[in-house]
Amino acid sequence: MTKVKVGIIGCGWFGNFHLENLLKIDGVEVVALVSSNGEKLKTTGEKISGARLYTNHAEMYDKEMNLDAVFICVPPDCHGDAEILAAQKGIHLYIEKPIEVSLEKALEIEAAINKAGIISAVGYQERYNPEAAKIKAYIEGHKVGLVNGRWLGGMPGVQWWRRKERSGGQIVEQSTHIFDLIRYFFGEANSVYCSATKGLIENVEGYNIEDCSSTIVTFKSGVVATIFTACYLEELKNFNGAGLQIICNDCVIDYDWDKEVRYTNKDSIEKTIIEGKSHFKAVQTFIEAIKTGNPEFIKSTYSDSVKTFEITIAANESIKSLKPVYL
Repeated sequence: MTKVKVGIIGCGWFGNFHLENLLKIDGVEVVALVSSNGEKLKTTGEKISGARLYTNHAEMYDKEMNLDAVFICVPPDCHGDAEILAAQKGIHLYIEKPIEVSLEKALEIEAAINKAGIISAVGYQERYNPEAAKIKAYIEGHKVGLVNGRWLGGMPGVQWWRRKERSGGQIVEQSTHIFDLIRYFFGEANSVYCSATKGLIENVEGYNIEDCSSTIVTFKSGVVATIFTACYLEELKNFNGAGLQIICNDCVIDYDWDKEVRYTNKDSIEKTIIEGKSHFKAVQTFIEAIKTGNPEFIKSTYSDSVKTFEITIAANESIKSLKPVYL
């Protein structure tokens, strides 16, 4: 395959971000863009000479007969038909998280992808960070009991994010990165219990998600993780609002998102700066898998991402029931 022909569905921030990365990779041709927002579609289209522009994905699939891959970068509640139609046409899929707001629909998409036998990847880019690989290798030789994760900050400006029926809430839409990285390190979960509160954010039109939450996840490996989520904070300088802490028997590992990793041992602290190239590596790995027909280096397939999604959906269920959810 000389050129991987790519379409992008969604011309918001992430659609443009992936476009910029794709334009840096040899052997990729972005041939089509899709957005229901005419202004965003036009602005993004100006970045690529010759790209064809569409206002809906079905039209693109009908007219673009040679697509190899599609990047789906839409709000969580807009997933579904775009993935299923692509799978039915044999088009490989790179899907931004979260993959859905409904577990039932996610399982339907998974079935379509598996039936088609296409290559799939989901945007859990932190798995491609070399420091994540280093941590994963380190903890395999050490005992871990407790893990603390956090995604603490403000509220994104897009309207759909504020509606739980559209975004799934902060746990599903944003903190999913923390849940996924912990799952990547420690395997599958046994149970999920989550408690949340509201009332800290006022007078925001359409806002109906939780202001903050605390989730306890027990893993089959014996690890107990607590993940804190909050969207009511103002921007605080010098505050590492996202990351996790892994407490080993002889070392504490602090992972500050996109900043640095610290290994605190008995007599020393080892620090490593995070280079922040994980998004590009994730996209590059997906494109290479298509070129070679070998998906073995993709670190988060759609089927794998469903397992992370299941944990975050279970947290939402626990908030409503006030009871643990067993997986």
